[in-house]
Amino acid sequence: MGMLLNLAAKSWIVGGIGVSLLWFAAGRQMSAKKQHGAMGWQAIAVIIALIVCGRSAVEREWLGVVGGIVAVCFELRSIRRSILNSQRQ
Repeated sequence: MGMLLNLAAKSWIVGGIGVSLLWFAAGRQMSAKKQHGAMGWQAIAVIIALIVCGRSAVEREWLGVVGGIVAVCFELRSIRRSILNSQRQ
């Protein structure tokens, strides 16, 4: 059990970005059914990625900050693209 906790403590950046991307993927999956529900899930994903960025900056884990920023940019760009596509239709 101690080894598992140690691994989780060291790899929280990867876990946080992974969780953010999973929430985002769930929102994308929902977007075919409910547009507003999907936006909520995707917004939660962006918030999780921002939290990872903040915690990484506090702990001076600069690779985590970069990874979080990349995840946020990817998610926001995809949300913007889906909003523009829905307005065109």
